[in-house]
Amino acid sequence: MKHVFLDHNYDQGHILMKDLENQQDCIVIYRDRMHKSKLISSQYCHLLFGKLKNRTKALEKLIWKTFLRQHIDSDTQTIAMVTSWYTNTLLRLIKEMFPQAKLILLMRDTVMSNTQRNKEFKIEEAKRIFDLILSYDNIYDVPTYGLTYAPVYMSKSDDIPAVKCKYDISFIAEAKDRAGMVNGLYRKFAANNINSYLYLCHVRKSDRLNPSTIIYADKFMKRNKMLRKELEANCILEVLKGDAHSCTLRFWEAVMYNKKLYTNWKGVVNSPYYNPKYIKVFEKPDDIDLDFIRERLDVDYNYQRELSPIHLLNRIRQL
Repeated sequence: MKHVFLDHNYDQGHILMKDLENQQDCIVIYRDRMHKSKLISSQYCHLLFGKLKNRTKALEKLIWKTFLRQHIDSDTQTIAMVTSWYTNTLLRLIKEMFPQAKLILLMRDTVMSNTQRNKEFKIEEAKRIFDLILSYDNIYDVPTYGLTYAPVYMSKSDDIPAVKCKYDISFIAEAKDRAGMVNGLYRKFAANNINSYLYLCHVRKSDRLNPSTIIYADKFMKRNKMLRKELEANCILEVLKGDAHSCTLRFWEAVMYNKKLYTNWKGVVNSPYYNPKYIKVFEKPDDIDLDFIRERLDVDYNYQRELSPIHLLNRIRQL
């Protein structure tokens, strides 16, 4: 039996799914590595996922059929995909060509965000198509839409070189609706000589502080660089977007790499990794405990790879 995972682009997906890449009974395919040729992969991405007005359904169907025949066969037991692969044409072809394969949808973002980002995604239709939908949002999406809870599985990198602590606190993310909160936190940090590394992408010019040391970027930071910047900080900052009810990867990165965490996720106190010496919760910038950010501690959450995607594979093997 074979298990196929269709993940997002390699830069982010590899960080999450690396533990599965050498498993004999599964293959992981990243959206920007659909073909051995980089040129052909790039063309596939533009044609299948880009906003091309001259793309015909016949061409889209031909490319998907070619791709599926290369990677999926009658021995394929399951096909798991993240929502960035969700297209009606692909799903119809999988059902037609490989009816024996069970379909699993991995939702790493909220139903609302996926609906806004992908015009083809409709949660009620997805529930009819997929045999299992796994959502990280066990507070709202799971009970509201009748989904199954699973965390965003993530591989731990053991080959990251040691880094020196350069910052008191760091936050790296796409702004979405968080620019106001991050700007307020920056003012708090700057007024109290807290050395912060704050990187926000896709921030409207009207929402930018000037002057400030916040890095307002047009593109998201590469995952390896992002992780290195987080590890160079004494404390990782987590700020949830408005429609989120569960933790982000910042929480898990803090746990995996033994970093203190400052978060506005109130549910963190119910986590088995919660330790008030290492984790603090805030609601507004005035709540911030500056001494907690400054204090250097030896942090140890006793993480034992509980979030490895190997656990996801074992779960899927039972279907």
